[in-house]
Amino acid sequence: MPTWVLRAKNPEGEFLRLCGCQWVTSSGYMDCVSAGGKHLGHFPSAKVLDKFRKLPEEQRKPGGGVIADLKPGESVLPEPPKNGVVLKVHTRAMARDQKGALRTVKVEDYPLWKGNAKSFTETNHYFGPNTDYMWITESEWRSLFPEKLAKGQKREVGRAIVDRLAIFHLMPRRLTSEGASWSKSQLKKAHLTSIVEEITTSKVRLRLVGFAHLGSTYNESQATTPNGPLAFGYEAPLHGRVEFDRKKDAITRFDLFALGDVWGRWGDANNKSQTVERPGRNPIPIAFELATGASPTERIPPGGNGSYVQKTGYFGK
Repeated sequence: MPTWVLRAKNPEGEFLRLCGCQWVTSSGYMDCVSAGGKHLGHFPSAKVLDKFRKLPEEQRKPGGGVIADLKPGESVLPEPPKNGVVLKVHTRAMARDQKGALRTVKVEDYPLWKGNAKSFTETNHYFGPNTDYMWITESEWRSLFPEKLAKGQKREVGRAIVDRLAIFHLMPRRLTSEGASWSKSQLKKAHLTSIVEEITTSKVRLRLVGFAHLGSTYNESQATTPNGPLAFGYEAPLHGRVEFDRKKDAITRFDLFALGDVWGRWGDANNKSQTVERPGRNPIPIAFELATGASPTERIPPGGNGSYVQKTGYFGK
């Protein structure tokens, strides 16, 4: 969690301080703490889970303390838009076999790992699936549907949704960096079209088709080495389905898939090459699905940081 939440003088901050939490940094440092405040390790792992299971029952339970109820408007974290849509976003590093089919990555795919299978295994959180959340307002999702419905009717999805999707969520660096996003100037091309596929008395189904290109233009001659001169870039065709329940007046399905390729120098905060860099074009698929609201984690702000929504123009100007 961001440090400013930990320090907040409200029930959220009190809860985090009571449970002994510290913070998660952009370099990936984190703490695993039991409900009773016992420190278990710095990264989620089978070893940490085993430590938790071996704790006495009283240490696996909350250690006590009274936390005040969180009143409306008191949270320091932004809330999902009222009557809006929350999409769960999954990003994963993949590779291609000799026939071009997708496969999971191996240490041999990454020259900068130099065959170090142990460190490769220890840092497998770099490969995903990384989870994030995208927020869409009520007026935005309603704009996907034409006022007069007709099968086959096409409609360009509004720039607010398309730009947010591309700049904030079609970002492979999210695998290694907290709150990573593209700048507006790095958005080379992005478009998304909704097509009415089915209309019944109970539902309307749309098909989504589009394309996005961000960052540099791919140049094969400059993509032969992980830390070479080619700047970072990503492009992906977009395909999806949206279903609207006319009786519930609500979106009941929202699937979108970007089967994209990444290339160029990944770079860290100091612009040094990272071990996740690979030569050539490599697949980083990003999938979106409708969050059901079944878990409290589905209220986590985009980028995992409330200021990401409040200070970066996530909803536009």
